[in-house]
Amino acid sequence: MSTVATIVETKELVQTVVFATVAGIGVTAIFSVAIWGAARFTDLSQEERRVAAGAAVGVAAVALLAVLAAVVIGVVVMTSK
Repeated sequence: MSTVATIVETKELVQTVVFATVAGIGVTAIFSVAIWGAARFTDLSQEERRVAAGAAVGVAAVALLAVLAAVVIGVVVMTSK
């Protein structure tokens, strides 16, 4: 009877890599939306299009809140394991 120790849990390793990749790409994409909203706000406010500028800053704010939420969720998940 042979007992073989498992050095690497392949399933968990692959799962971690996939989730980290998806989260990294997702957070980067959401942050790029925040940058886009801030840039559009600047452009639109210089053209004195206040309603559109307000909508752009709203998009930027929601995207920044989503990034913040993703960071908080990531920290909670990492500290709970």
